[in-house]
Amino acid sequence: MYNEELKWIENGLDRLHETGKMGSLHWRATYTEEDQKARKLLEQWMREKDLEVFYDDVGNLFGKIEGEQDKIVLTGSHRDTVKNGGKYDGALGIICAIAAASSLYAELGKPKKSVEVVAFCEEEGSRFLSGYLGSRYLVGQLSENAMQERDANGITVSEALQHAGFSGKGMQKSPQMQDIERFIELHIEQGGVLEQSGEQVGLVTSIVGLLIGKITIEGHQNHAGTTPMHLRKDPVTRAAQFITEMNQWAMTYGEAVTCTFGEIQVFPNKSNVIAGSVSLSFDIRSTSPAILQEAQTRIKNLQQQKDGFRYTLEFAAPDAPAQMDGDGLRLLEEAAKSLHLSYRKMHSGAGHDSQILAQKTKTNMIFIPSVGGISHSPEEYSKPEDIGHGYLLLKAFLREIAWT
Repeated sequence: MYNEELKWIENGLDRLHETGKMGSLHWRATYTEEDQKARKLLEQWMREKDLEVFYDDVGNLFGKIEGEQDKIVLTGSHRDTVKNGGKYDGALGIICAIAAASSLYAELGKPKKSVEVVAFCEEEGSRFLSGYLGSRYLVGQLSENAMQERDANGITVSEALQHAGFSGKGMQKSPQMQDIERFIELHIEQGGVLEQSGEQVGLVTSIVGLLIGKITIEGHQNHAGTTPMHLRKDPVTRAAQFITEMNQWAMTYGEAVTCTFGEIQVFPNKSNVIAGSVSLSFDIRSTSPAILQEAQTRIKNLQQQKDGFRYTLEFAAPDAPAQMDGDGLRLLEEAAKSLHLSYRKMHSGAGHDSQILAQKTKTNMIFIPSVGGISHSPEEYSKPEDIGHGYLLLKAFLREIAWT
């Protein structure tokens, strides 16, 4: 039976990945045609596995196995992807959750606690800046400001949601947070720690907090050849200085913080023109709230500078560091030992829906190795045996929590 389940999971990963095909690349952005294809496919699989299917107001998809009690054990992940991403990020957690829950239902019958598999509508922030739209909605933290964020084409979250058929006004039922007793998420590591150390699974202890946003620096657009260096107000040069300053600051904390400026837009972006403005994204992560606060202060201090530049700052809703549930971690350790799986306790350097759920309910995460530590790339890959290890551990955990 295990081999059949693993084959079904691998086939599911391939088929779900194809729903995001856009010419030469793959991208399953939320509330798009590609997302709709994924939703329909996941719906089909849930129904075939005897799960009750429903949506909430923002398009989170649920598959439920009714239990003897009202309490809910929630498991799953996000169905959206980054642009030109891989086939495992998010999808692994959904497909393995469908397989594990349905397999346990077939083997053991009705669970003591209800089990719900969730495919969150959005987590990545690849279409809209903030990210975690699905899990934020579930825990009651999706603000009106977030609903008015715009994508690259000027479409707001609210407009995209309604175009996809979700009114956001009590359209369908959704689980109440007070009934969700626990959340467990299986995910690829997205780094190289497990592969390098040789452990088969990672048991997550904490998740980094995240500070993201955009800085726009306005200078003085001018001729590249006739403007002497000492008379320039070049925002690109100022941006480069600030990036260097922030990276030097981050390095003073060793491995306690990461600082990335991954997206830079220059206007007018011509080789013979001193730019008039430059916009740069920032992505700062740490398990320390104090370090994140210091980073935010450093960025805000830009607006106090008297250097002839104009600074405009945009901050997405911050994500605080999250601690995973201690009792759940001990259960995962016991299950890993009983399955003879080697494991490592580790923190997550990437943000996850678990980070949001942990604010409201007991939450745990399982990692499996990512080959080469590569993720958010077409080269993202996890070996079938590693998928199997993660699946078996998830299944053992669900058995203990919901059926025992």
